Amino acid sequence: MQDEQRALRVGLVLGDPNAARPDSARLVEILDDMDLVDLVCIVASGEEATSATSLMSSALALETAVTRQTARDVPIPGLHDRDILPADPGIVPDLDLILDDSGIPAVEELAGNAEHGIWRLSTVDPESGFHAAVTNAPVTPVRLWSFTSEEEGWRRIAETEFDTKFLASRNLLFQREKAVRFLTGQLARLALCEVPALEALPDEVPDDKAASVLQLPQYVGRVAAEAAVRSANTIRARMGGRPGRFCLRLAEGTALTFDPVSAVEFDAPAGSYWADPFLIAHQGAVHVFFEVFDYRSGRGHIAAGRLNAGRLHFVGDAIRTSYHLSYPFVFQHGDDIFMLPETSEGKRLELWRATDFPLGWTLHATAMEGVSASDSTLAKVGGDWWLFTNLCEDSFDDFCSELHLFRVDGPDLAEITPHPMNPVVVNSRTARGGGRVFQQDGRLFRPSQDNSHGTYGYGLNIMEIEALDMDRYQERLVRHITPREVPGTIGIHHIDVLDGQVIFDVRKR
Repeated sequence: MQDEQRALRVGLVLGDPNAARPDSARLVEILDDMDLVDLVCIVASGEEATSATSLMSSALALETAVTRQTARDVPIPGLHDRDILPADPGIVPDLDLILDDSGIPAVEELAGNAEHGIWRLSTVDPESGFHAAVTNAPVTPVRLWSFTSEEEGWRRIAETEFDTKFLASRNLLFQREKAVRFLTGQLARLALCEVPALEALPDEVPDDKAASVLQLPQYVGRVAAEAAVRSANTIRARMGGRPGRFCLRLAEGTALTFDPVSAVEFDAPAGSYWADPFLIAHQGAVHVFFEVFDYRSGRGHIAAGRLNAGRLHFVGDAIRTSYHLSYPFVFQHGDDIFMLPETSEGKRLELWRATDFPLGWTLHATAMEGVSASDSTLAKVGGDWWLFTNLCEDSFDDFCSELHLFRVDGPDLAEITPHPMNPVVVNSRTARGGGRVFQQDGRLFRPSQDNSHGTYGYGLNIMEIEALDMDRYQERLVRHITPREVPGTIGIHHIDVLDGQVIFDVRKR
């Protein structure tokens, strides 16, 4: 790592700092908190570039008005305490990088003022994500573009994907909020001398592919159908049905080889579902801990079971609280058995210790007070303990897009150090945890969820971790399982393995 002590001098170009988009205001707030960034705000004037026809723009505006999928403009944080510069090459000082959040073409004149030129997200376009929603794409691509004084035109330097929302107006807001952390992650990599984040790829225009007017009738019909399905599922749940329920399945093999189709299935009683199973051996028996979700209350709690001769025997409830619990990551450390369940609704991490295994537990430690974290997993790799978790800081309550990594002192969680490149993964297809981090044949793997196709828990990934330290994090996909390989399901999103037994969950319509 080089020059890690010097902050990047970053200029952020805004159209109107008194009436910024909420995602722009959030970007300013995050940049202010980044030790790696020294922020300068710049204001530009002019017309934004757009990719859509006037009819498509009118259709989006009408949908926004009818569905109220809009966000009120706000002043940027600390507006009156900032020196805001005009977008004049003669006034803007020498910078390392300029971020264009205005979409105004005249900003290109500032490229010579920054060593790394200008970066712009595709979500700056007012119709970004419209094409993905209109065509029912499984994901919406978000691209980061670069413009320098040495190159002709804009060049794509990084790209990610987020789940597509079925309403185009909502998809636009969602992509913009999610893109903020994608951008700040790329900034962290630049500050830590990863230049560029990806090989630059030439492209003609820095915007999303435009939707065709001819696709509008099909889109309207699909929106109506989706709204009807959601209403029907709400009624089904109230009448005792279990729309979108998860079931547990048991197979033999490893995470890389098991057959999800031939597995034995275990279903929950009426009015509930079972999900997020974890295995642990204790006194000669194999126990299973899993989420029990109650449709009536809309909350989950943790239950325990025992495996015997290929069957799951329900033992009883293990942990109940007044808030939702799931993802009961259970592990042994020394003579103690601990559990780190998801407690995002309680806005903190909670580590529980078994006092009368498997049903007796006491709260052992808490950490990250005030933070909503989901699907947290501890892993000891070499001599270091690592916490893998999914955080949510946006208005959509979406934990599926960002993987955050922390080095910790151990199960007590007394000392927590964030990875400098957090979030280390930003992508709806791979970020969210899907089970225990494990080693096999000298290789390190992380199960993760594929949250695409508008479905929570659509698919399961096995990611191989290729680099893990405080300087780098890198992983690659080695197995991907979706409903296409598992007939009769709409999702598969969690796995755990112990001594040749593989337990996982599937989702049904």
